[in-house]
Amino acid sequence: MSPEQGRRERNKLDKQERIFAAASELFGADGYEGVTTQRIAERAGVTNGTLFRYAANKAELLLMVMNSEFAARIAEGREAIASEPAAEPATRIVALLAPIARGSRDPHENTTHYQRELLFGEPTERYRAEGLALTETLQREIADLLSGRVSGRPGNADTNNQPARADAPPVGEAAVDDDATLAARAISNVLHLEIARAALEGASPDDLTATIARQVDLISSGYLRSRHPLTPDASLTESPTKEDNS
Repeated sequence: MSPEQGRRERNKLDKQERIFAAASELFGADGYEGVTTQRIAERAGVTNGTLFRYAANKAELLLMVMNSEFAARIAEGREAIASEPAAEPATRIVALLAPIARGSRDPHENTTHYQRELLFGEPTERYRAEGLALTETLQREIADLLSGRVSGRPGNADTNNQPARADAPPVGEAAVDDDATLAARAISNVLHLEIARAALEGASPDDLTATIARQVDLISSGYLRSRHPLTPDASLTESPTKEDNS
């Protein structure tokens, strides 16, 4: 790369960072509806034409900002589950999702528009594709927690997110099965639907997290029971004693 090309690339990156910072600040302060692309351009020190080279419209600017926040909250959740490797899968899944749930309420208007763009935005939008990829990443990590590919139960993987050891006790297979993928998708859907419901009803972050936790427990319990059926209660199958026959 020539010095001139390097300078152009640095200028391009500088403008992108300024646009991102301006959009993030204004959306955070005034919400999606209270911000215009003109205000973002002015705050970033660029023209409208320059701004539209980096994002086609205000919705793409929101996707750009919210994708970054979504990724940061997933990373925060990963740190949380790493601190409790022996906890039940449902507990660890809630720890992974809690930062996303809490962050969705501040301000919830942005999250509502973000969800709408992810679901119904233009298929060719770059930032929509990045947001959907983050959602798929989250679903895979939930499936990993359910099937034991991340440290803790039931697959006995180690604390560095490595697959279970070959000599681990046969608590369950470490590979992610179709049911784990479906259960993870159901949990992801619960997350997004409850976030939308909380925005409509004005639920607090704590109430939202508790509601998600109850549903995660139901879904994960059903999945784990299907993998490890309960054995009959010995007390119900043992032979009658002499006292019982007397």
